[in-house]
Amino acid sequence: PLTRRFAPKLIAALDRAIAFCQSTLAYGRIAEREPRRETVAFSPIVRDVAESLGLDEDHKVKIVETAPAQFSIHVDREQFYRVLLNLLRNAVQVLSAPGRDGGRIRIEARRDGETVTIDVADDGPGVPPRLKAHLFEAFNATAQAGGTGLGLAIAAELVQLHGGTIVLLDSDEGAAFRITLPGA
Repeated sequence: PLTRRFAPKLIAALDRAIAFCQSTLAYGRIAEREPRRETVAFSPIVRDVAESLGLDEDHKVKIVETAPAQFSIHVDREQFYRVLLNLLRNAVQVLSAPGRDGGRIRIEARRDGETVTIDVADDGPGVPPRLKAHLFEAFNATAQAGGTGLGLAIAAELVQLHGGTIVLLDSDEGAAFRITLPGA
């Protein structure tokens, strides 16, 4: 029974890992595929990302999601998963750094007419000023030793393929990103 319960999640995680590797290689060739859009529920994507990052109830980093009940978005589910994964992975790394007691990541989703706006903000130290100018450029924006500097570049490319934008917002506390996507 335990294997039956975890096998689908393991297979999904492996499929995502393969897709991630393929997309990283594709990024080097600038060959990201066009999104296959469908209307998907927002909250399950957030939960899947949190689960893949190991953010269970005992983790010192907490995610607080604010979205209307039954909120949905018109995106390529796997590509949008990768967008959130890259944003949240960066926040978790900062909030889990030695000397920190964890923190909170707030995800707010709302619809403004036909436009979907998603804010992802953490209560960490914020983006270092030296990184801000090149934040969404490949290989230029990494504060983490051993980081590739690809996460935000890939996130930006995927959002742009969806006809949207991603920007770093001015914030008094932590890092705050805004994703804006067109409606269905």
